[in-house]
Amino acid sequence: MPRLIVIEAHESQRRKLEELLAELTRKGYALTGRVESAPPGGWPEVIAASRSGGLFDAKRMMVVEGAEQLGPFPPALVNLLENEADDVIVAVFAGDTKNTQKIFSGVSSQKITFIRAEVAVPPWKRGKWLIGLAAERSCRLDASAAALLAESLESQEELRAELSKLAFHADGKPITVETVKLLSFDEGGNALLRFLDGVCQNRPKDVVNALRHLQSDPSPLPLLTALYNRLRPALYIACASLQTETKALAAIGATREYALRMARAALEHFGREGIKNFMLGLIRLSYLEKTSAAEGWPGFEVALWGLMGQVEHADG
Repeated sequence: MPRLIVIEAHESQRRKLEELLAELTRKGYALTGRVESAPPGGWPEVIAASRSGGLFDAKRMMVVEGAEQLGPFPPALVNLLENEADDVIVAVFAGDTKNTQKIFSGVSSQKITFIRAEVAVPPWKRGKWLIGLAAERSCRLDASAAALLAESLESQEELRAELSKLAFHADGKPITVETVKLLSFDEGGNALLRFLDGVCQNRPKDVVNALRHLQSDPSPLPLLTALYNRLRPALYIACASLQTETKALAAIGATREYALRMARAALEHFGREGIKNFMLGLIRLSYLEKTSAAEGWPGFEVALWGLMGQVEHADG
């Protein structure tokens, strides 16, 4: 009698499947086949097929993709399942987890192993989650690096994969912000990040070097917009009182740790009035860029170096 393992639909489905197959392989199971679509005979045919492996395979496993197409699981078949068996059926379900629950509605789950969706980590907790994940791999991830990484990727699976790449490259050394900037962004993304951080931290040399790459774009509007978005939390902090600051930031969804850290750095360097005046200037330039009165890169650089107090560097 076979053992039935159900993998429900969620972001980590593929990883869970590969991990399960690797674990079963270590236990001596041989993969006898993958069923890409539901067979006409439904669940009875799947259970029958699970025992059709090679004569020399003492332990066999079969993967059924798109198992939701098999329809409701017949309660009468539960007695044919075992918790431990030489034949294993891995049924992979796509779609909403609620649909999976309907398929096994009224069926005792004591003889079925469910691999369920992982709890989604809220954006504001992903930094600590990444640090913990790195620790499990005997790797040290700096808090600032974790915050930047967590804000750069939305998918938890992509974050896992990126952390694996960084840990391999670090080879036992701490993973820092600079490591993340170097390895987790392409050339354009790296230059943009160096530019935005350079402005917030008032590092003219970093800004100049990044601009050499970013000015290949004929219009400064994309960069202007990115800078406005990066400094937007700083503007709201500058306009709010200490009592209303938290509400003001929450109203615009500015809760990400790294972005807030950079916004506060900009306020420290340029002051509340400096940020207010500069942001008004960016709004003006943005409007002009969409008209025939566009000032182009010269207008943007004059405003930028005026903020940073480094007008003499405007010519790069």
